[in-house]
Amino acid sequence: MSRPRVRYATIFVFPPPARGKMPVVSTSPERLTVRPGDYVEWTIVDASGMGGKISVGWEKRNPLKGESSKPFERRTRDAVRAKVEPGIYKYNVLMDGKVVFDPELEIMS
Repeated sequence: MSRPRVRYATIFVFPPPARGKMPVVSTSPERLTVRPGDYVEWTIVDASGMGGKISVGWEKRNPLKGESSKPFERRTRDAVRAKVEPGIYKYNVLMDGKVVFDPELEIMS
């Protein structure tokens, strides 16, 4: 078995399109490819200046160990479970508890 790798994803928070609207949020990449045992590290780039709490939530099953589900301000790291089914896992980026973007994590065997 190879050594675990750190796979990086960036969460971008842009200013809202109008007063009273939520900021525009995206990730890069929109589909991150990992292997069992790897680490996923999310970093936030906040160009909006609004400073909301970001967290990551899973629609169905969570293939990670669970650290990323806690709100974070700058960055967080989570490990992919060693025994997880390969496939595409849809997750949500939440800002202050509201879903603002829905990228994917692809687990390769």
